[in-house]
Amino acid sequence: MKANTKITIKPCPFCGAEVKKIKGQLMPLIMFLCNNCGATVSFQRAERDPFASLKWNRRPADNE
Repeated sequence: MKANTKITIKPCPFCGAEVKKIKGQLMPLIMFLCNNCGATVSFQRAERDPFASLKWNRRPADNE
């Protein structure tokens, strides 16, 4: 998958609200922030897109 591929971000797995994807300004880090429940998530070894977005979108039911 190319780095410039547009990936739709799934809602928060904790509360179902919309999530914002935030790119770090000082470090090449992508974080996912839910303004509803306050969940803040980043992934080790997946700091850049598309890897961070693919990890965010992964859900346990997807593995069955």
